[in-house]
Amino acid sequence: MSDTIEGLKKQLDLQNKLIKGYEKVLQLNEKELANADEIIKMYESIMSYSSVELKNAQETVKASDIVASISRDELMNALQKIKELENHNKKLREEALNLNFKS
Repeated sequence: MSDTIEGLKKQLDLQNKLIKGYEKVLQLNEKELANADEIIKMYESIMSYSSVELKNAQETVKASDIVASISRDELMNALQKIKELENHNKKLREEALNLNFKS
């Protein structure tokens, strides 16, 4: 009977060690899950920040395009105005030449 009790005590000790081992594994898994959750939150934060940065970059490009377009329009208008003024000056010179010949 004492052999049976000794055998049962050994089995009980072995089962207790297994239970403690499983508890330790569960604790480690809980810590790993907590770390994974924190990592996910950090990635979400990074993605949110990146999204804002991308939106700002797109707005900057749009603004730059608008400025370039306005600048191009202003340049075209200025060139057109120069052409008109040159034509007007040409007409004025022709008028001046005509007046000199009539005198």
